[in-house]
Formats: sequence, C-alpha cells, structure tokens
Amino acid sequence: MDGPDRDVSPRPSGTAVLSAAGPDGVSAWVALQVEPVAGRVSGEGSDAQRRAEAALADAGWLAGQWDPAGGARLELRYLHQPGEGVRCVLLGRVVAPTSGAATAAALRLRDRLGMLPPHVRAAPVEAPDAVQRLLNPFPAHPSGVVEVRKQVRLGVPSRPDAGVAYYLAVPRFAAGAANWGPLWQAVADLPQPFMLSVGLEPFAPAAPFVGLLAELAAKYGRLATPGRTVQGQLSGRSYELAADPFAVYAARLFDDAWRHYQSGVFRTRITLASPAPLPPALVEQVAATICAPRDDREVTHVLVAPEPDELSTAWRNVTTLEHARWDRRYLGRLPIPVPPGLRLLAETVDAREAASGWRLPPAPPAGGRRVFVSVTTHVAGDYITNTGDHATIVNRSTVPGPTDAAGQAPALRILLVCANPRGSEPLRTAEEDRTLRQSIRMSAERDRIAIETLNAATVDDLRRALLRDPFDIVHFSGHGTHQGLVFEDDAGHRFTPSSDALAELFARRKIRVAVLNACYSLSLGRISAIGTEFTIAADGPLSDPAAIEFTRGFYDALGAGLDVPDAFDEGKGTAALKGLTFDAILLRRGEEHVGPRV
Repeated sequence: MDGPDRDVSPRPSGTAVLSAAGPDGVSAWVALQVEPVAGRVSGEGSDAQRRAEAALADAGWLAGQWDPAGGARLELRYLHQPGEGVRCVLLGRVVAPTSGAATAAALRLRDRLGMLPPHVRAAPVEAPDAVQRLLNPFPAHPSGVVEVRKQVRLGVPSRPDAGVAYYLAVPRFAAGAANWGPLWQAVADLPQPFMLSVGLEPFAPAAPFVGLLAELAAKYGRLATPGRTVQGQLSGRSYELAADPFAVYAARLFDDAWRHYQSGVFRTRITLASPAPLPPALVEQVAATICAPRDDREVTHVLVAPEPDELSTAWRNVTTLEHARWDRRYLGRLPIPVPPGLRLLAETVDAREAASGWRLPPAPPAGGRRVFVSVTTHVAGDYITNTGDHATIVNRSTVPGPTDAAGQAPALRILLVCANPRGSEPLRTAEEDRTLRQSIRMSAERDRIAIETLNAATVDDLRRALLRDPFDIVHFSGHGTHQGLVFEDDAGHRFTPSSDALAELFARRKIRVAVLNACYSLSLGRISAIGTEFTIAADGPLSDPAAIEFTRGFYDALGAGLDVPDAFDEGKGTAALKGLTFDAILLRRGEEHVGPRV
C-alpha cells in the first residue's frame, strides 16, 4: 500500500530537523545512524558474558533516556535493502508550541541520543529529506506489517470466592541477553526490503495505575493462599479452599509489575514491516530472539497483524513515531473487555525489558562477516564524519558521562536509587522521582544536570551504575533500619548490605554527596568519614511526605546554583512550610555519626 496521508505534513526546516505543524503544536523529528565500534567489545570471558554486559549497558543507556516531561518519542530502527546489509538508525520526535522551540528540543534530544554506550558510535543525519526517508522507507504491504506484543493471559477461577468469571494477567518480557547473531545474518540475506522498529514512549505512571497493580497483587495474593468458605447458616459448616493455581501465577506477575513499574517506564511498540509479505519463519525468528523464553520457559509474546481497516493506523505509528492503539485481533479473542489499566500494562516495559528488543549493534567477531552498514568514512580520535551529509559528531561514548549541546560535561550528575522490597510498607518512591525531576526541569541549570533512576534497585544495580558512569550525588529513596539501608535481592525480597561496605563503595567511586532518604540512615555515617563531602541522613524515623518535600526544596536550590549546605536548609524549610518535619542532619567530610544500634 502507499504510505497513508498524515494528519500533519512534515517539511524540511532548514536544519537537521524535519518538522510539521499539527493540532497539538509543532512536531519535530531527528535521526542518527549507528554502527558498532570495530574491535570494541563489552566485558570479558564468554560470548554469553559479553552479551550480558552489552545488554546491561544498553539498559543503563535507556534508563538515562527516560524523561516523560519532555514528551519525546524514541525509536531504534533496523533497515535492510537487498545488497546493502543492515542499517541501524536512532530516531526521535518531540512536540512544542512553536517551530523554534520544537527544533531546539529536537536537537537536544539528538544530542542525548548520541551519548551512546562504548560499543557503538553515531553520526547525525543532517538532511531533513533523509530523516523523512528513514521514517517512511517504503510503502508497507497489506501483509507486511506485524507487531510483537505481550501476552494477555486468561484464566478461569477455581475458587468460589474469586468474585469474577475470568482472570487476566500480563507476563513481563524476559529481559534477557539472547544471541542476535543468527537473526542479523537472516535479515542481511533477505531478498526483499525489511524493517524492525522498536518504539519507546517514556511515561510517568499515574497513581491510579500503580494503585491498580497493588490492588490486583493483593487480590491474587489472597486467592493464591488456602482459605475457607464462610460458615453456612443452614449447615453450620465451612470448607477449606485450596490455593487457586492461576492466582498463584498472577499474584507473582502483579507483584513484579507493582515493584518495577512505579517510575522509569516506557510504552513500547515492536513493529516488523516490508513492502512484500513478511516471511513467517523470519517473523517467528525475530519474536523468539527479542522475547526469548524466561528461565521458566514461558513464552511471553504474541504476534499481531492489523485488520485491513487498521493498517493505516499501524503504518502511521511507524512513520510518525506514534503509539495509537489498534486491538481487534489482539484483544478481540478474549471473552471479556480488557480494563484500560491492564491494556496499559500490556504496553509497559522498564529499561531492562526494553533492552531485550532495543539491542544496539554488536561489533563483528574477529574474522566474522560484517553485517551492519558503515555510516562513516573517516574516524580520527573521537570524531566521525557522516558520508552522506558531511556532518561531524563527537563519539560521546568515549567521553565520561553525557554532554550538553555545547559539548560540555554536565555540571552535576544525580543517581536516584529507589527500593521498596516485597513485604515492606509501600513508599511513594515514584512521587519522589517525579518531584526531583520536576525541580531540575524548572531550574536555571536544567541543561547542565543529568539524572538517572534505578528502580527496584539491588546492590548490584547500584554497583554497576557507579562503574558505568561517574555521579556527583547518590540519592537513596527507600527503607532503612538500624543495620543499614534496605535494598532488594534478585527475587524482590529485603536485603541489607553492610554499611561499611556501602561507605567504601561510595568512597571508591568518589561520590561527592549522599542523600539517604530512609529511616535510621545515619547507620551509614561512615560514608562522610571515609570520603563523601556531604552526607544527609536521618537518626530516626522519616516520613514519606517529609522526604518528598525535602527533595523538592533541596533540588530547587541546587538547580538555582546554591551549594549543598544552603540546599539542605532549603529542603528542610520546604518541608516545614508544609507542616512537616524532616528530621535529618548534614554531615561534612571527616565527620562521623553512627546512629543508635540495637
């Protein structure tokens, strides 16, 4: 079919940005072409270990792209033309009130996308017409569009106290590091054009969505444990009820979703397309590679093709980086309507899940076949020249940390570490994340401050993040005890690492400021004694609302250019203005305060 008419008409803007005016403002698109760095491999040891390290780097990079306030759309696209190999492209879209604002925001997004992991590098596409061709590379065939989506599982209750006729559950993607080598070879040998496109829309989950996940986790948790019927008035007897097998399965899924989807998540769209009918074997190979079965061997994906009258919507999503829904074959098979919250859950992934499909190209093995098209003709140090557009860009993967539009490193890098393990009192960590980002976004220094969030954080997540990038501030949002901060283990349960070991980790990584928004966090007072310039910690209980209001004032002040002691005072004052007490102290380098032990 021919490409459908768009609601807006993209046009060259005179810069590297393609723009179009629409009812919601001006949309702007940018693109970068990506290639692997020859001879650069991630990790040591086996191929599986190197793939795992590369997947971890990709997930960390994706987590840094999460900025729901900017309204950006991101897309990783693999394009194949017979005889050319495989071309990797990064695309981005923003919407702003005016053309100038859209162009500026799109170029900032392009710079951010170019801050890639070290195993790849990118060159910007400078011609708007070339951006347009990458967005709409060919007319899609009526049998040439398929999406890979999460399964929506249906179950029938075995318990009379279920209260519903059917159960629904949505498994997470495996978030693994499958070997993509055979898939790249198969795509490179295709006799027809082909596209694999993975779109992401960062969003901040609303409180009703997170509440729904918690409610369903509790509901299925009740049905997943043995119970008893209510004693009958006539018989005077009650009966034992066995655990419902599907509820056991669903309780784990919803509990995982509640823990992982409170912040730092994306709506996803995985699209396969061609101007000819898609080969079924290739479609299955793509889906099986992206959504490799988990350790329990469960298949978590389903392949969905649009109905004829849905094809224009499906293709417009691809050519404009949208996420409009088309659901007839996806949900029409179910005997009951899918509530909006569960429909959103079926589209939601965190950075680790997203990295299962958002796989940046690996360097070819020594002596192996080169699959990916080179987008450069000259590499001198850190500079790459784009062959088609004569554009030059710094390979920022070799620069420690991201840079702003002027090529300067951020003045401040913040790592927000959120942990709320199973069985612990629910905390508003997502609200603290949103509050922190809002404060920075509204500040005068917003373009010089970078934020990364770790959700459902384990100590290994923290350690690897500090290995991957330098940070000035580590901000912990979660629970604490007299023994230390409470992280999660790999199963989502509580784990409290040694406070001394954490202090030494912060010292090794030269963390300047530790903000420990957790009860009894002065048990980590040695952090300041060992190396941090400032440590903010509590000597007793710390309320959730007070922690959030302190965060608001503290980062408002840092964003305004104040130093840490003045920002600390601003944070405490902000909580006091709301009638809250932030009962914490500020330790300076060399000071040590050990909280009460039990």
